[in-house]
Amino acid sequence: MKIDEISKQFAVHLGVAESLLDHLKDDARLHRMMVFELDLSGLADVSALCQYLESEFMYPYRTVGLDAAIDLISDLEWFGSTQGYLVVVRGATDTSPMTSVFAPFLPPIIDMWRKQDIPFIIAIDEKGVQLEAALAVANAEMEEIGRRPGTQPGTGPVEVVIHPTERERNTQGR
Repeated sequence: MKIDEISKQFAVHLGVAESLLDHLKDDARLHRMMVFELDLSGLADVSALCQYLESEFMYPYRTVGLDAAIDLISDLEWFGSTQGYLVVVRGATDTSPMTSVFAPFLPPIIDMWRKQDIPFIIAIDEKGVQLEAALAVANAEMEEIGRRPGTQPGTGPVEVVIHPTERERNTQGR
């Protein structure tokens, strides 16, 4: 998978195979995009998640809470990239306590990048009922926000692309 082949550059991609993630990261770097690799495995609570995100995204100052994380990841001005960002996420499984915390703040972040017209791609190696449900709830909230008077035009849900597993691809090809 290549950056140019992803028609949904303002989306959450679920179930992206490891081999495709490697190609995607290489291609993103060739396009001078910044690449972040997150691993949510082992994060026990919201505080640990917030500290982890602060470290990985190298916030320019100390923050507290998920709202601050959403604001800062929606900006990333300290990196100065105009080519875009790829965020690869591992460990967002249906059994991870962080999936239901982490997934809902992805649509608002992507929505902010979409308004700036700077590609922001989130590629998650997992897919599952909990992850999809958390994203659906967040997208429903984004849709509601988009309908409110005075909301910035274009505000709304983001696309969630569910990639088939290798087994599903092989079955579809028959």
